[in-house]
Amino acid sequence: MKRLIPFLLLTCGLALTPILTAKDAPPRFKTIEVKHFTVAEGVPISQDFVNFFYDGLRTVLPKQKLAERIVEEGAVVPEAEAADSMVVEGTFTGYNKGGFGHGIGRVNVEIRLYRRSDHSVIKTIVAQIPFKPSPFNKDKNVGEFTGGRASFEIERALQ
Repeated sequence: MKRLIPFLLLTCGLALTPILTAKDAPPRFKTIEVKHFTVAEGVPISQDFVNFFYDGLRTVLPKQKLAERIVEEGAVVPEAEAADSMVVEGTFTGYNKGGFGHGIGRVNVEIRLYRRSDHSVIKTIVAQIPFKPSPFNKDKNVGEFTGGRASFEIERALQ
């Protein structure tokens, strides 16, 4: 038994060494520019919702480490970084608010990802992002939440 304990400790130490010393993978892009999304005609989404969605998307994207930095719409990116930069833009194509206590709401969105340098399309994502309606600050809460969920859709599409 006394010989077994040091052997187990050594085995565990050797097994955990690569895991504990592994470095994070470098970000996939130098910069990501996030543009304000547009609203398709006839979709009942307020401009406040769009602004809160934009804030939620910009808040969660850096946590996913897809880029070294997230820049605002229209920001200048050096030419050397333009080839390794991505632009995120999209359109809200539908909105079903559900209702408090009446189930889950959904925002239909089309997200376009393209390279900043040559505007070549990287990916187009069509998603229905679910949310739980809130009677308090609905545009703020729901907008930020769906913006965060959209960033996870972007991350999943780029894997």
